[in-house]
Amino acid sequence: MKQLVITLIGTDRPGLVETLSDTVFQHHGSWQASSLSKLAGKFAGIIQVDIKDDDATSLSLALNKIPELDVLIADAPHLPEPDSTTHSLTVTGNDRSGIIQEVTREIAKFGININNLETHAQSAANSGGVIFTADFDLDIANTTSLDDLGEALEGLSDDLIVEFDANDI
Repeated sequence: MKQLVITLIGTDRPGLVETLSDTVFQHHGSWQASSLSKLAGKFAGIIQVDIKDDDATSLSLALNKIPELDVLIADAPHLPEPDSTTHSLTVTGNDRSGIIQEVTREIAKFGININNLETHAQSAANSGGVIFTADFDLDIANTTSLDDLGEALEGLSDDLIVEFDANDI
């Protein structure tokens, strides 16, 4: 059994995810995890699939035949569980260029792995400005202090609000 990570981008259309799931199923793959989005009118996704070695090539060929879809498939080794805990982090502030660069640089200084990042910007009803929000899922070593990380992130800018999931504290 092997594990594949499949990255997809293409023209968004109704039924595309069903086509993908059916293709994985028809080639005896097991859909394990995914993150699928519509961004700027395009479908973008990443899927983790477990599949027998003998079926991987036929799945690859079938996925690459789906019209208007670019596919990249990578083997992913099964890795041991790290000595870390996953924590949720939300960073909110007035929108400006460089927020993600600054925050991810600080996260990297702590040797933290980013499992997931979702961002969005929206109009602030009262101020007329734009508020930027970044939601992270982070693998943080059990020896790393959340307080130290929070202080470092809050020190980046006076207007950044840094919140860890209440269940993480």
